[in-house]
Amino acid sequence: MFRRQRGAAPKQLPIAVAVLLAAPQLASPSELSLNPAELQISQHDAAELREAIVADSWGIAERILFEAATEKPTDALIQRALGIAHYQAGRYLPAASALKRADSAGTLEPQARFLLASSYIKLERGHWARVELERLIADQDDAGRYRHTLARVYYDQQRFRDAAALLLEVIRQDSGSADSHDLLGQCLEALGQFQDAEAAYRRAISLNERRGRDDPWPHFHLGSLLHDLGDIEGATVALRNAVKADDRNVPARLELGVALKKLNKLNAAVTVLEKTSRLAPADAKIYYALGDVYRRLGWSERAHAAMSRFRELAKNGR
Repeated sequence: MFRRQRGAAPKQLPIAVAVLLAAPQLASPSELSLNPAELQISQHDAAELREAIVADSWGIAERILFEAATEKPTDALIQRALGIAHYQAGRYLPAASALKRADSAGTLEPQARFLLASSYIKLERGHWARVELERLIADQDDAGRYRHTLARVYYDQQRFRDAAALLLEVIRQDSGSADSHDLLGQCLEALGQFQDAEAAYRRAISLNERRGRDDPWPHFHLGSLLHDLGDIEGATVALRNAVKADDRNVPARLELGVALKKLNKLNAAVTVLEKTSRLAPADAKIYYALGDVYRRLGWSERAHAAMSRFRELAKNGR
């Protein structure tokens, strides 16, 4: 997934492409230039490539660059450009392959290597991403975003202590990183350090509030932790804040519905869970929660229908 500013650029200047990395927690965009004039391709192809980039037509860009790469397979700039085009088109395996070929032909600059690591993350190949991220951290003085991304990889690999250690380094460099505090909270929670995890989530929420940023995830993580610790009232407050920040956040809505059910606020729970089921009609857990709330309300037909739907989805592994 990516965002980029549309609009034509002067012919002699590179076109900037902003790439938004893999997961919601990895929200730091990196700028990459893709300048057709640098690629030593025909004027016709360069003009067509420029038009394709400006129009967000990455399939056309892929075709032009693939043909150029076929003619010049060892040209590092063309392979790099092809990797960018593949990534923007959502084709992460060929993106990674092209960027690795570019690296073999000539060392990638940090932003392009970060894109290679991102491609591996998209492919769920964290062990490959880790190698590239560790190389970036070793080569760069200001490596906060690389450490954060590597910490995300470590977290996904259940290396929670390693992830937490990296995040503490990031926070020492930039104590205002809400995303790093949020991810640190998840690591500490996984390590059973619940009080410290709660503090990290609250710090992430506070930092976001100072900047006018309404991110649902720290609220959700705090609410989920408080729910697990038995503070249902506190969990409900945090989960309502998560839903307020993003009304379509299915995990937060589901957890809020379950928390309201535990507080015996059954009508409120029904309202939350019914909308959640419309947002995620194939999520079996929602129908299980709904069926239980309907049963408690004495709505037997609805309860039966919800549990039948739950069993159907659960049988299909959803």
